[in-house]
Amino acid sequence: MSIGPGYACVPCQTYLRPRKNDIYVLTERGDGGPYQVWNADLWECPDCGHQVILGYGLHAISEHYEQNFSTWLSMGTHTIKGQLKGLSEEWER
Repeated sequence: MSIGPGYACVPCQTYLRPRKNDIYVLTERGDGGPYQVWNADLWECPDCGHQVILGYGLHAISEHYEQNFSTWLSMGTHTIKGQLKGLSEEWER
């Protein structure tokens, strides 16, 4: 069964669908402290419910040292443990 290009759930062989656009994702430092807030989209498999956060911007909206960080921190809807890894770091493995 071919489903064409796009984000897909491998076990279900179906396209993921946008669940919610414009979510705020908090990344944490290794010690669990808040680090950055990112804007992204939440996608979901309509069959099994598996969720993936995709569509991050090029830069964080705010970082822990910025004055407005606490405002953005309060808007966080999802928390990711640890810092986001760049593609170059992933390809080196």
